[in-house]
Amino acid sequence: MMKIGYLGPKGSFTYSAVTSYFKSGEWISYDSLINLIDAQLNKEITYAMVPIENSIEGSVLPTLDHIYETLPSIQGEIILPIRQQLMAHKERQKEWRQTKKICSHPQALAQSQLFLRTHFPKVEIEQVGSTAQGAQQVANHPEQALAAIGPLSAAEEFGLVVVQKDIQTIVNNETRFWLLGSKPSASNLEAVDYKATLFVDLPENRPGALYQVLAVFAQKQLNLTKIESRPQKTQLGEYFFVVDVAVKAQAKELQEAISLLQEQQFPVHLIGQYPVYKINQVKPAQ
Repeated sequence: MMKIGYLGPKGSFTYSAVTSYFKSGEWISYDSLINLIDAQLNKEITYAMVPIENSIEGSVLPTLDHIYETLPSIQGEIILPIRQQLMAHKERQKEWRQTKKICSHPQALAQSQLFLRTHFPKVEIEQVGSTAQGAQQVANHPEQALAAIGPLSAAEEFGLVVVQKDIQTIVNNETRFWLLGSKPSASNLEAVDYKATLFVDLPENRPGALYQVLAVFAQKQLNLTKIESRPQKTQLGEYFFVVDVAVKAQAKELQEAISLLQEQQFPVHLIGQYPVYKINQVKPAQ
């Protein structure tokens, strides 16, 4: 049976992405994004599902940076609506306003900042490896005044009670997830788009370098849906660019653009050409 890794434990948003993408498989939980990506590269699993970008907080930088360092292949993308719930142990649901510490993943905490500043401005915040890990911690310690922020699925998995619904800062909160693997994989969903993702290095700090890169894509009439700079972690002033391109699979214009960039001495890594899937609704909290 195909092995698919996710940022666990069960009940996390990444788990929801995996179970939405695939009809069946052996789901394997990992406690960190780095270990998850490395497991796929080391062929311990066939695919790894990783969060890459959120509509409120932007790119998930640990994912992005480690993908740049290790260069796996993207085989698909799935976009999930993200609803953050404040959850407490059932023994403490009536005293949730007296919570002393809130546990969650940094992205979930950041996506709920307005709620936290309004209702818990002085409460201790503990960052954990995933939203499901935060829920698990609350479930394991009913004697403590803890709460967690995460998906409804995490509350259901660990027997917690949702005490405040949909606390994310914006209603239309979404996260993109990449499926990493060495070969294409069909989904049980219908593709809504197709993309390619490239990493482009600027090898030296020269005037007009970024303009030259962008001019190549304009010349080939390729639409860029995202461009973002990240430090190469070599020295100050050296960057690579993450470029997402709206393009069908096997588009000759993309290959021509890559060749032109290489001719101009810009190192280019094509990380994947892949279908994009989207889930429009999630089960609401009751």
